[in-house]
Amino acid sequence: MVLANGILSSILLLGLITFKYVFKKKINLFYLLILISILPIISIFRTGSYESGDLSLHTERLMSFYNLFINYSLIPRWTPEFNMGYGDPHFLFAYFLPYLIPSFFHFIGFSFLISMKLLLAISFLFSGITMFFWVKDELGEKSGFVSAIFYLFMPYHLLDMHFRVTIAENLSFAFLPLILLAIKKNIEYNSKKWFIILSISFTLLILSHQAISVMFLPIMILYSIFIWLRIKNRMIKKIAYCFLSIFFGLLISSFYWLPIVFLAKFTQQGLSPASIAFPNFTELLYSPWRFGFLFQGHKGELSYLIGYTQLLIVLLSIYLVLKGKFNKKLKKILLFFLAIAVAIFVLILPISKVIWAITPLLKYSQYSTRLLVPLALCISVIAGIVTKKINKTWFITLLCFLTVIYTLLNWGNRRTIPGINDNYLKQEFNLRPNGGLEPTSPIWAKLNTFEFNKKTRTNIEVLEGKAIIKESLRTPILHSYRIYAKSNIEIKENTLYFPGWIVTANERGGVINYKNSKFPGVITFKLNKGTYNVDVKFTDLPIITFSKWLSGLSFFGILIYIFIPKKLKFPKL
Repeated sequence: MVLANGILSSILLLGLITFKYVFKKKINLFYLLILISILPIISIFRTGSYESGDLSLHTERLMSFYNLFINYSLIPRWTPEFNMGYGDPHFLFAYFLPYLIPSFFHFIGFSFLISMKLLLAISFLFSGITMFFWVKDELGEKSGFVSAIFYLFMPYHLLDMHFRVTIAENLSFAFLPLILLAIKKNIEYNSKKWFIILSISFTLLILSHQAISVMFLPIMILYSIFIWLRIKNRMIKKIAYCFLSIFFGLLISSFYWLPIVFLAKFTQQGLSPASIAFPNFTELLYSPWRFGFLFQGHKGELSYLIGYTQLLIVLLSIYLVLKGKFNKKLKKILLFFLAIAVAIFVLILPISKVIWAITPLLKYSQYSTRLLVPLALCISVIAGIVTKKINKTWFITLLCFLTVIYTLLNWGNRRTIPGINDNYLKQEFNLRPNGGLEPTSPIWAKLNTFEFNKKTRTNIEVLEGKAIIKESLRTPILHSYRIYAKSNIEIKENTLYFPGWIVTANERGGVINYKNSKFPGVITFKLNKGTYNVDVKFTDLPIITFSKWLSGLSFFGILIYIFIPKKLKFPKL
């Protein structure tokens, strides 16, 4: 694939030279950006799945999400396939939008595997487009182009797409520049259009990746203040209007994040002490494979380097600032993003462990390297600012060429297995042995006292007494049985308990015991002698019902605002 990428890149370069110098045509930078963006995603569509990374894993989970979404619930919560059939509230805590988008692709006819690949490709393309338009609005078209190239070819961006296949982080790249563009326009014009775009784009970021949205929120607030201080007419209502838009984004997405805040304490991850993985200082500067130009080792090791031209442009920007080469406006923008970049760099390193440990939401982020996403944005803007100052064609061309070409070895996964398709993944999902409880599994389940590494033989068992049981209906969130108890009985329904599961017998609520010492975490209940219609059902808790209403009313409020003919009136402050 490296050879193919090299040939395609050469063809594109030759075509550009011919177009500009033979036909004497002006190159449209936006169209050029799209063409260059396509180069690293061509390999995604090779037949099969990746040998390393989580493409197969996410595709399997997409199958479960799609089944729940289409047939049972618009907001999937319970994943019945997890923990060898005992189930798990995985989708209550997992990413929402990265599974919703490929569900649409599958609905219109694409396979699950291709649908997930389309998500990766579109996320990558869209991230370059949003970066281009944001920086173009601030610094001009050339700077927008340079920033977009830096953003697309940041090593971590390619690592996310091809080696780790982190669908949520990859998607989040697309929304960061769009949010900052919406903030800028919102404060400058206080227009209805940008109020709505900011609210919806922030909602989409939260639904894409909760950790990235938490990390990015302080940057959003600081950028809002920065833009507000820069405008001439600094009325309080301008920044209040912006903050209100951000707040609406939180409200609209509350159906997703509010249950997580209240229910995470009932999961294995909530039970375990949070630990953050940090890279070494040198890991951020250099990759040890193939003279520094390959970002994944032969055993799947990953390099979290910032990037070579990225580091070069930061050093060059500092040099130019010290030499006083920037005008007042550019200097302010540069220093703002330099300061944020430096702060992020420090937070990525082990020396910031204390900060991660004491920050309530940040400490559950798992990896400090997630901050490379907003760092990519900051460095990309810095690149645009530098090329705004050094506005020379040869410099811009060389800088972009080097930024693209040194990443060429990473424009595809190390190996694709052609035989992997939807049918293969479906079988693997059902048969794969479980190495342990999922992080989202209930806290009451314990591996050392009960085995979750074997498939359940039956859905329901009689532990004590005698009974005849007939299963009448089974969906992921409703298990119905007809039970004839010949004596007082104790039943084990082979589903892990999580708040929301209820048992009703002849439409009367029953008592669930999920702390049985022999089967910790599994639903058990008792029935007296008699005949029963029993339902074991996963229902919405009050916090989930409340969050749905809050999201729905907030979204309805945005819809009403769209049709209000005049701008929202604020009281004088």
